Amino acid sequence: MAVGTRWPLTIVLAVQAALSLRLIWSNTAFSDEALYLWAGRLELAHLTSGAPVPPFPTYFSGSPELYPPIGAIAADLGGLAGARLLSLAFMLATTVLLHGTAARLFDRRSALLASGLFAGLAGTQFLGALATYDAMALCLLALATWLGVLAAHRVGRPAVRLALAAAAVLALANATKYASGLYDPVVICVVVLAAWHRRGRAAAAAIGALLAASLAVALSAALLLGGRQYLRGLLVTTVERHQGTYPAEALLILSGKWLWAVALLAVMGVFAAIAARQGLLRIALVAVLFLALLAAPAEQAHIHTYTSLFKHDDYGAWFGSAAAGYALAALSGLVPAAKAVTAFRVGMAAAALIALSGIPVAAAQYSWPDSTRLMAAARPVIAANPGPILADDGGDLLHFYLAGEVSHLHVTGPWFISYPVPGTGRRLRGAAGYAAAIRDCYFSVVVLEFVDSLATDEQIERDLATSGQYRLAARIARPGAAPGSRPFMIWVRSEHRRGIAGVVPRSKHRRGIAGVVPRGKHRSSR
Repeated sequence: MAVGTRWPLTIVLAVQAALSLRLIWSNTAFSDEALYLWAGRLELAHLTSGAPVPPFPTYFSGSPELYPPIGAIAADLGGLAGARLLSLAFMLATTVLLHGTAARLFDRRSALLASGLFAGLAGTQFLGALATYDAMALCLLALATWLGVLAAHRVGRPAVRLALAAAAVLALANATKYASGLYDPVVICVVVLAAWHRRGRAAAAAIGALLAASLAVALSAALLLGGRQYLRGLLVTTVERHQGTYPAEALLILSGKWLWAVALLAVMGVFAAIAARQGLLRIALVAVLFLALLAAPAEQAHIHTYTSLFKHDDYGAWFGSAAAGYALAALSGLVPAAKAVTAFRVGMAAAALIALSGIPVAAAQYSWPDSTRLMAAARPVIAANPGPILADDGGDLLHFYLAGEVSHLHVTGPWFISYPVPGTGRRLRGAAGYAAAIRDCYFSVVVLEFVDSLATDEQIERDLATSGQYRLAARIARPGAAPGSRPFMIWVRSEHRRGIAGVVPRSKHRRGIAGVVPRGKHRSSR
């Protein structure tokens, strides 16, 4: 197989597509997918007709005006699968950009091995089948790196234009998902080292300064245009994110299970650069690519948070795969020329083994409860019992699948409530708030999934069962659930209690009695 032809990369992309395609139709919407696609619908309605939208910027970890509308358009054209296929397109482009970047940093053999490694990672398989803004953000991050490396190889005005384009795309990646900003220093370092190696220290300093300054200006302008809501969302979801409770060592071990093969090869790449005696710049470049692999695990271990760890690990893996590809290419270069082809094939076989090992890992991450039966049961119940709803995940799945039935209703989630007790002027929060709202028959329908908010759901179930004001309308077994798993439940306000609490005025906002649902409370742990 000739490395210089396009066929090897085409085969890599075909395998990557197949690994993600097997997941796309295998499950219903994940709560985050439902949330972002629903938000995209509302953003499009706002753009076209001025319809009001909830304060998404205050709790989204990326701009609601970038990926969500694009994802919603894809979903309108092809349903949930259409939005997921859009993510697959982004991830395939990300692999192509890795090939192009590694080819310019190292050589074509390193590039092909790097792309093969990245394409088979469990995180890559997963993001290629998930309709969230991660695939788009990672693709933009890869595009910014590729443009910057191109700029490092050019001189004069072409170099300046490419550097400015890289800064603009990098700012767009950061706006798409704020967490991608963790890799801004990595992109700048890679570009500077590439320029230093190619054109000297002065040129590297100039292009690095231009890239960093342009990025700072672009991000500052974006924050000024976004205003306080975007600043609040950035601080709450990313910069000042609430500390979790997961042990740091457990998070590092998890990342190690997903990334150990690429991490090991990337370390070998550093030693290969040292052994090759190609200079400190080459060693520093490979070391930076390896350290990028550790950025997400280290950051999430620092804040003790498991949420999105699996997804974020793939961002660093894009850079780490370049170092790993260089390592495999360097190893094949150590053998006699007659065995070089065999050594290269061994490297591709290693990439294939990583892909095979990633299949069950990606499938395990894609194993949230199938909501088909739940949505089918909820549709007639909600239509027959209009009024405020209490639902897991703040009703993200309801908004996505049952937009016609719930678009005009207020939906409260299990993570936060601030219930105004009638006639007292007091507000009750937490378990007391839910209990008071149930006692006053505030909710018309209650949908319980018993997944992430298990303890809260069980307390709500007890309050419903003992209130005498609600009846169990449906109990739905979860398809493929493990033994002992709780079924979905739908409770409705008793017929003789209707109208007591009244109906909350038409609102699509997550405010009212529920306040704003803090981001990170959704099932985004995958």
